[in-house]
Amino acid sequence: MDVTLLGTMGWLPRDARETTCFAVREGPTLLVFDAGTGLRRLLDPEHAGLLTGVAEVHLFLSHYHLDHVCGLAYLSGVFPACDVVLRPPAAELTGVDPVAAVSELVRRPYNPVDLADMGNVRVRPAGRENEVAGHVVRLRPQHHTDTSVSFRLDDELVIATDTPPDPEAVDYARGVGLWLHEAWYWADDPALGKVPEQLRPGYAAHSEASAVARLAGQADVGRLVLVHLNPLGEGGSYRSLRDAARRVFPHTDVLADGTTLSASASA
Repeated sequence: MDVTLLGTMGWLPRDARETTCFAVREGPTLLVFDAGTGLRRLLDPEHAGLLTGVAEVHLFLSHYHLDHVCGLAYLSGVFPACDVVLRPPAAELTGVDPVAAVSELVRRPYNPVDLADMGNVRVRPAGRENEVAGHVVRLRPQHHTDTSVSFRLDDELVIATDTPPDPEAVDYARGVGLWLHEAWYWADDPALGKVPEQLRPGYAAHSEASAVARLAGQADVGRLVLVHLNPLGEGGSYRSLRDAARRVFPHTDVLADGTTLSASASA
């Protein structure tokens, strides 16, 4: 199983990184996790193969913050010939009515047409366990400024963005080949003292890199890739973030948008 990193930035796109979006191709089905600005990369020639022959797209949403759902405005341009199944988390997981939430995001005057009038798009809320194209996608609620969910695809891939480090995630992620986990900062970053007061609550709602690495080691995952990166980072800050995590869990990377990598534990 391969996963393509279409967007690895949090909050706002910068330079060569778009906001959160990941894709897994399985036969005529494309599984997409979050609809950040990275969704537009499916129109790039180097990723055209992900859409060739696709009949159905299942687009899972972790939560409704705009950096994760702004790509819903791109649906008609990116998937004009596919059936699109929007998979927001069920109300039992987040306390939010999923149909009402996505319908509010895709409607006039914010979108040229209402979601209900988009003939190739339908909403099917995702519960704790979902079968898609012969695979099982499991959802787990996370604590954030608003409730988010993480995803586990079979025993190969876990995706966790918009969450503080959560010890309860260890059993959930145990043994997978690849864990994509957000990392917003590292504890020894000298720039932390300069973070404006109004942004500090956001840091508390996200993850510190070495704490994530400890979870990865406890979960015995094959590889950890840090995603949902802080767009306020400058220069070599992402290398420093990676290095802080590597001191705890050596199999840690920060990769470029557009990278395709195996989720196999043996890769």
